[in-house]
Amino acid sequence: MKKIMLLMFSLIVLSSCQDVLEEEFQNPQQYVPNPDQLASGMFTNALLQYKFYIKDYGEYWWQLSGNGMPSYAQISCRYITPRYSWFIDYDDVTNGNGFSQSGFNWFNDFYLRMRNWGLIQDVINGLSGQEYDDSVIYFKMLSIMKDWAALRNVDLFNSIPYLNAFKGSQGEFFTEYDDPEAIYKAVLDDLKAIADELPGIYAKMSPEGIATLQTQDIALQGNVDKWVQYANALRLRFAVKLASVDAQFASSHISDAINNLPTEDLAFDLPHIDAAGALPGGGTWQRGLYERPYVTFIPNIIMNRMNFHELEYEEAIDDPRLPVIALPTKYNDYRGVSLDADGQNQGYVDGDRYYPWADNLESSSENNARSMYSHVTLTHNNVPADMFTLAEIDLLLAEVAAKGLANTGKTAGGHIEDAVMHSTDYWYMLNGLGQYRQDYTTEPWASLIRPSKPSQAIISSYAEKVKNAFDAVSSADDQMEIIMQQKYIHMNLLRPIELWSELRRTRHPKLEPMTFQGKVMKPQPERLMYPSSELQNNSEAFLKVIDQNNWTSPIFWRTDASSYYRDDYVTFKTGMLPDFN
Repeated sequence: MKKIMLLMFSLIVLSSCQDVLEEEFQNPQQYVPNPDQLASGMFTNALLQYKFYIKDYGEYWWQLSGNGMPSYAQISCRYITPRYSWFIDYDDVTNGNGFSQSGFNWFNDFYLRMRNWGLIQDVINGLSGQEYDDSVIYFKMLSIMKDWAALRNVDLFNSIPYLNAFKGSQGEFFTEYDDPEAIYKAVLDDLKAIADELPGIYAKMSPEGIATLQTQDIALQGNVDKWVQYANALRLRFAVKLASVDAQFASSHISDAINNLPTEDLAFDLPHIDAAGALPGGGTWQRGLYERPYVTFIPNIIMNRMNFHELEYEEAIDDPRLPVIALPTKYNDYRGVSLDADGQNQGYVDGDRYYPWADNLESSSENNARSMYSHVTLTHNNVPADMFTLAEIDLLLAEVAAKGLANTGKTAGGHIEDAVMHSTDYWYMLNGLGQYRQDYTTEPWASLIRPSKPSQAIISSYAEKVKNAFDAVSSADDQMEIIMQQKYIHMNLLRPIELWSELRRTRHPKLEPMTFQGKVMKPQPERLMYPSSELQNNSEAFLKVIDQNNWTSPIFWRTDASSYYRDDYVTFKTGMLPDFN
């Protein structure tokens, strides 16, 4: 009994001001299960942790400052002109005057918020018989989550403690930093083993155990087939990243994983306050979008690839996702922001201003001279927690096919065509969930913020157009440019950290340099720095990797120092780009 009470007490995590959920999950960080449901309860608690699938308000608020990862990856941006004097240091990735990771601490959060993994392991080790058969599945599914979060951290920090981590119950609290490639391979092997054994584990569960699983698994409702597919999708993602340093090992995992991938978007509804209310998003990431809308303008790197530098939206020509991703400007068209702050200053002086908040759609419609991300689709919406979307799988398969890493059964262009259609379905689904300002019926704005989905013929025609553009290029760089353009359009503000990882890995899509007061800047932050607490708490191990503790050392899967900025900057500024480039 004493052990059970100790485990129950250890589940309690300090609450924070943003952790406000609906009544049935008032505070998942303080959820304490019944003693006979320790494993299932700890699993549910882990699913509900902020910064995993439920994105966190705080980190979005800080990162949407104009100096965080979304801005440096050109996923979101301020409407920058020389009035923002501090951007003169935008290229400083050494002292912190430019690039910033403020409010972002996935390093510590990985170990803190995933500690239920070790606790469940302790519980499982003390069980036997049917009680064990009904409980071990939670440990395996949480292991999938731990593996995903571990490689997410490797993508941000490179070396991390992993192979001997989570041994607090054994009195081992601080361990060595492991080689990142070794971590990748260990995780990929673990994901394969779990995917192989999950069906057999499920088959041994009692009807009562299955019923509990279906209730406690708020993500996939106890559907073990979907958990297997999710594990394989993760294997696909991370094996593609590993391929640059060990193609043979990566290809073996890819070839196996692609035999059983998700057949639908894997996502689940969040138990949080209605995002259309007075304070959108409660404790989730949309509150950050609501409070910092002035840094959610869509950069040219995304906008110009959806409307091809033409301001008017042409349904049969432009990207069908454009009207549900972007808000139109006061000119009833779509305009991105440039990183050429000097070049766009005159327009701002002449009156191309904006309404800097997300609380009044009329004011935004009447004043915004640049397009923000849609308030209906994103800022005021109950966007589900996405675990994996079909469009991302399609684009990973396109890279696999283009690089010959495995036989996918389709051409790379065919996978890109699938990605555009799946992504279009996804974004119109999100827009359809939006309940914000349904009273906004004045045309043409009503149909612009909540547009009807184009016909399947139009969507298919556009998807084929992207495929044909891909098929028309032959170099690996040109192919990756188109793949990553589509990944940027699909993920945008939903997954900025994954996009930043992909940008650093592939060096695509090519970004627009920052020009500020005559200074042309091409900063390339490559990773995040370790928290300062590591020097104090794990000093011996930390000192062995201190040479990595900067913003410019590349992650292990990046094997050269090439730039992810455009060389033809003048061409880009004047809008003379070929389609899809």
